[in-house]
Parts: sequence; structure tokens; C-alpha cells
Amino acid sequence: MITISNGKFTAEIDPLGAQLTTLTRSSDGRSYIWNDTTGKFWGRHAPILFPSIGRSNDDHYVLNGTKYAMRQHGFARDLEFDSIDQPDDASVNLTLHATDESRAIYPFDFALTVSYKLTDKGLRTDYTIANNSAAGTQSMPFAFGSHPAFALSQPLENYTVTVNDAKTPLTKFGIGPVPFRNGKVEPFSAAKGNVIPLSHELLDDGLIIINAPEATSATLAAKDGSYSVNVDLSDFPYVTLWSPERKNAPFVCVEPFHGLPDIAGEPGDWQKKPGNTSVAAGNSVHLGYDLTLD
Repeated sequence: MITISNGKFTAEIDPLGAQLTTLTRSSDGRSYIWNDTTGKFWGRHAPILFPSIGRSNDDHYVLNGTKYAMRQHGFARDLEFDSIDQPDDASVNLTLHATDESRAIYPFDFALTVSYKLTDKGLRTDYTIANNSAAGTQSMPFAFGSHPAFALSQPLENYTVTVNDAKTPLTKFGIGPVPFRNGKVEPFSAAKGNVIPLSHELLDDGLIIINAPEATSATLAAKDGSYSVNVDLSDFPYVTLWSPERKNAPFVCVEPFHGLPDIAGEPGDWQKKPGNTSVAAGNSVHLGYDLTLD
């Protein structure tokens, strides 16, 4: 485990998946990231979703007529990042490079770099997705998501999520069968303007993907003002809400998405998949977001 600290906050990052596992405020020991010590709810903390989001139809996708296997949420979250650079006490950079095993299911010489840096207000995370394949080869399609789970000290019903600067009424992508999309964009009837009152009942039918490309951030906050986490969405057109279905788990995920799950059906062509980004050989894409903690 890698530890970074700046006196105000301390974070731990696991090289397996470059996953943020703890984020703690020094002044009072408040822990922001979920840690399932019981094994009852969910064993992950804040996995990185690459090069896919969600489950692929038949656990496969298509590229130039060839079908490839792809596990749910891609493979980055389950691989050891092979390069680690810690320039100072408050930051660390981790990189995952393509291997023969990854090329068998994702035929690109990619490099995924994840950079964490603690700030006075919380944590900055940056992602660089590079296509290092030979010049003239095909562009590299991918979806990318961050899946942070935020620990709650009160019942979920005592919290809201506000999607700041989003157009209202809010809309969401239709889900069905879970975890696939149904191809529709639907009114988000549970929202009150840009504010979403949270409840387990709301989340017990599966993930909610909000279609809000104009939004600047999403704020998870306790109604009594005792807690807030602001998730920057400047680089992300979608934000997803999730908590394990029918478990009454004491955490909720507020997830910046740059890509979408499959529509239910047959394995699809990733070069044509809605929400995917393609990066040409020799180029890279940068995404990032701030967590502002209170």
C-alpha cells in the first residue's frame, strides 16, 4: 500500500488497480472512502473502470469484425500497476502498460497513468490514457469511469446529491435488464430540480446514470450540514449513483463516467459504441477531477 499525506489529509492507494482505499481528514480522523471490514457489503473502495464501463453483452465486444472477451468494468481494476513514481509526500503517479495478456483481449499498446495529489481541500486525481501503438494503426476506443464509494455515518435517507449547473429537469439513461441500458433517455422523476433525495428504495433497482454533460460537479451532502463531498465533473458528461441493491449498505457511490454501459443485445462494435472515446496512435487523452471534502 502507498501512503500520501499533506498534514490535512492522508490517503492510501493500492498498486493493484491503482485504487484509492482510504482518504482521511487529519483534524478529526473522518474517513471518506468506504472500507468494508465485515465483507458484508462490497469489498472495493474506488475502482478504476477501463477500458469499459459495465458488463459487455455476452462478456464480449467487437473490433474490426473480431470478437474479444471483456470482463465487467474492464481489466484495469484487477491488474497490478507496473510503474510507480512518488515525487513528494503528497502525491504519487501509477502507470499500467499493455502486456501480451492485455493485448489478447484489447489489441493496443496502451498506457494508463493515474496521478493522485492531496490538496488543501481534498484530493486531485488525474488520468492519462495513451495509445502507444505504431503510427498508422487503428484508433483506440475506450470508456473510462471512476467508482468512488463514500462512507456514510447517517442513514442514506439523510443525504442528497445536487448536480450543479445541470439542465433541469434531470434525465437519466434507462436501465434494463440490470446492468445494461435499454437505449432510452428518461425523465429522472425522483429529482427535485437538480437535487436528488437519496434512499435505498431509489437505488435498489440498480445504478442510475444521469445524463448531464453541462454539469460542473455533483455534491453529496448530509441534510444537517455536517458532511459534504463535491465531485468535479468538468471532464465527465455523466454521473452515476449506486449502492448495493437491497443491502442497506452504509455508503453510496458518486461516479464520474466518460462512457456508457452496453445497450442490452449482442456484442457491439466499440468503434461505433455511443459514449466511447477514440484516441489515435501516438496520442493521449487526459481526464481528471477534484474531490472537495467538508
